[in-house]
Amino acid sequence: MNEERKVAGIYIRVSTEDQVREGFSLGEQEEKLKQLCKYKDYKIYKVYKDAGISAKNMSGRPAFQQMLEDMRAGKINYIVAYKLDRVTRSVRDLEVLISELEEHHCYLVCDRDDVNTSSANGRFFVRMLTVLSQLEIEIVSERTKFGLTGAIKSGHIPGTCPLGYKRDTTKKMVIDETTKDVVIRIFNLYLQGKSYQTIANILNEEKVLEPKKWDDSTIEKILNNKIYVGDYERFKRVAKEQGKEPVIYPNVVEPIITRAMFEDIQLQKEKNQRAYCRDRVYIFMQKMKCPKCGKIMGSKGTGGKKKKYMYYHCAECKLYLREDLIEEQVMPMIMDLIEYDMTVKKYFYPVLADKKERNTVKLDKEISSLQNQKNRIKEAYLKGIVEVEDFSEDYRVIEEKLNMLEEKRIQAIDINKQSFSPQSIMADRDVEKEKLIRSNKFQDMLMAEWKSKTKEEKQEFISKFIENIVIEKDKKGHYNLINIKFRSSYIEQISKLMDLGMFDIALPFEQDKKERIVNTTVLMDKKELKEYMDRLNEYYEVSYYELNQLDKPKKGYQKKYLTIEEVNRNGEQLFKLVELISDDKQFPQKEENRILGKIRIKEREKVS
Repeated sequence: MNEERKVAGIYIRVSTEDQVREGFSLGEQEEKLKQLCKYKDYKIYKVYKDAGISAKNMSGRPAFQQMLEDMRAGKINYIVAYKLDRVTRSVRDLEVLISELEEHHCYLVCDRDDVNTSSANGRFFVRMLTVLSQLEIEIVSERTKFGLTGAIKSGHIPGTCPLGYKRDTTKKMVIDETTKDVVIRIFNLYLQGKSYQTIANILNEEKVLEPKKWDDSTIEKILNNKIYVGDYERFKRVAKEQGKEPVIYPNVVEPIITRAMFEDIQLQKEKNQRAYCRDRVYIFMQKMKCPKCGKIMGSKGTGGKKKKYMYYHCAECKLYLREDLIEEQVMPMIMDLIEYDMTVKKYFYPVLADKKERNTVKLDKEISSLQNQKNRIKEAYLKGIVEVEDFSEDYRVIEEKLNMLEEKRIQAIDINKQSFSPQSIMADRDVEKEKLIRSNKFQDMLMAEWKSKTKEEKQEFISKFIENIVIEKDKKGHYNLINIKFRSSYIEQISKLMDLGMFDIALPFEQDKKERIVNTTVLMDKKELKEYMDRLNEYYEVSYYELNQLDKPKKGYQKKYLTIEEVNRNGEQLFKLVELISDDKQFPQKEENRILGKIRIKEREKVS
């Protein structure tokens, strides 16, 4: 191409933000640049347009790349743009571009910035403008990040709301009462040892949130999302690709599950990844740890016509443990867990349940919002705006959500009617347990509850409470229980009950020169003890005796010191030991300040 001839490629670009902020369109740029070329006597070879594209980099702009190809082919020797930032906002990209322009004897002209790279001064000026432009971008970026961080910390989470959450009127992410329980169920199913695909199949078969279709990747994303414990992970995908940790904003939304449960899920993942599809159900699958090497033992069963035993084995240590003998060894622990589970379901749910679940205000708002949606759809149909086919599916989904919320509201109201006094609940539990013990039906009831479960239900039950079990087999083939590790979520529940004074500890107590195991409560104060005994008194004649006396006389129960024979003569039976919180605030933990009392009861008709 003749060097004297000036052939220009007009480059125009605009992003949506540019047009809003600066008010010039592609058409306006094109018209101004055509006039400039006419004034400078440039022949226009082609107009290159990139619409709605950022200037972050040159590689992502098709028209710009085509223009460079035409420059390399010698078709143009001038690039004409409206402003420098239309071409690039990156110092690095500008250096590359200027080098390539010099190599192909091509020049850059920018109308508004008075840029012309045909001279050394012009090229220096271009570099200075780009440095200033990039500085502005970085300052704006920092401000944006700072603003976004503040928004995230106040609950305004970017992106689509995950299942279980929705936006409120202020665009804040809040719990969606209509889908929250689905999330909780997914976490519970996984803790029971079910795989991602199995959970997806269950939800599809039950048509949960239909027409939504569940798959294994959806379940995996839910179980990996820390938003469900209240934390937001930013740049998670990018961080994973780069082998880095994402930015975590803790406690920015209301959690749906506990952190203990989330930790249990992470431990379960390792086990589930090692599990295989089997045609048999193993009660202690992925729970048995080898007592020698500490690895999780595999599961297998005998074949042939012989009696089919289920085994757990360690391939490295050549150790085999029979399932029925393991079950026999841990049966006392299983009975305790069954009792606990039944007690929680019958008595402790109101205490362990999140207080927010008992508040019907949120449910009422959800119901009102859905009712308004339902009315709008109905009104649109009545006015002939939409046909019945167009809204029938939406209407059905709203109806289902409304029914579910109404049911939850009724349950919440019923729970609110109950007494939430820990002492009253504990007394009710103790009375029922005592009646079963006296009728010799307590152990039978617990055993019947275990035997009534299918193997699948037994496996789920064990997985719900237990992290792993260590059992040793001696030279004679006898099984000895070495250790049981419970799940964090179960320990968290126990801790909450202990904090409320609703958990018993079994201790040995000498009576009639014989040692027997007696339940001992965690610490109570005298007011709590009185409430507990008043409730017991509705069913039994109750007496209280203090075993230790304080140095100084205190107000409270009359101290009685009776011999065991005297107490037995009155027809009373030892019911429970109680340790009271000391009145001495200066030395509350001193041994001599402790008050240990015993509660004795005598059978009588319940007062109506």
